[in-house]
Amino acid sequence: MIGKIGLAPMAGITNWSFRKICFEFGAEFAYTEMISAESIIRKLKVNEYYFPHGEEKNKVAVQIFGSDPYVMAEAAKFVENKGAWIDINAGCPVRKVVRKGAGSALLKDLKKLKKVIEEVKKVVNCKVSVKVRIGFEKDEFEKIYDTVVEAGADMIAVHGRTAKQMYSGKAIWNIKNKGYIPLYISGDIYTWDDIENAISASNAEGVLVARGSIGNPWIFSGKVPTIKEKLEIILRHIELLYSEVGEKAPVEFRKFVSGYTKGLKGARDFRARVMRINNIKQLVKEFKDYFLSLEN
Repeated sequence: MIGKIGLAPMAGITNWSFRKICFEFGAEFAYTEMISAESIIRKLKVNEYYFPHGEEKNKVAVQIFGSDPYVMAEAAKFVENKGAWIDINAGCPVRKVVRKGAGSALLKDLKKLKKVIEEVKKVVNCKVSVKVRIGFEKDEFEKIYDTVVEAGADMIAVHGRTAKQMYSGKAIWNIKNKGYIPLYISGDIYTWDDIENAISASNAEGVLVARGSIGNPWIFSGKVPTIKEKLEIILRHIELLYSEVGEKAPVEFRKFVSGYTKGLKGARDFRARVMRINNIKQLVKEFKDYFLSLEN
């Protein structure tokens, strides 16, 4: 039995419509896009868009980020009943997040990371997980793991690169797993074989699939879709996205076009065309025409 397979949190990607598609293909759990703890305690209305929808609440974690342990705790208390559990982002390497002392910046100050986890654990009754990298500038995962365990977290997910690496180089899967709490592996997981190999290399509980799922929800089932099946899911994805964001759907869908058309004949020219489309009907027609030409 393979370990559990989840959809990793990705800003601008793992919205409700994409989570729904991935669940249909076998993702067992997912996360919201990361939400600022500051914005939560200020009760910004925009966050309602990010919170899990009713039917998925029991399998989607709310991911929060910030640097102040007390602000993080207050935010956690507020979102406690909005998802399945709370995830603390201590892995995001993006400069504007790190500059605020949040995301992977917490890996430079393990005392603060510990305090954040402890304060959150004090105020909530749900589970708390932490998403990390193997270190900020160098591999210090053993220290990070011990800190997360000592602070009382219920699960840890690790992307096998340092924050400094961003997404360059190869993610490592052979990560020391002491087994005190469930460990999930993330980074460079693009195929069913990658899923099995990452779990085997680390003896992890499971994996989080990130970029490997973009335009490829079939990764969660190990299935290779036919051209017809691929088109069916693309059209369904566009329809769901339209129901979620309305007229912005054609622009939002651009993030998925490359993944859905990877390796297909004439894909480069097709992508150049659809990346300029702002009309939902035209977008649907272009996909139908293109995939019909591939079938013929």
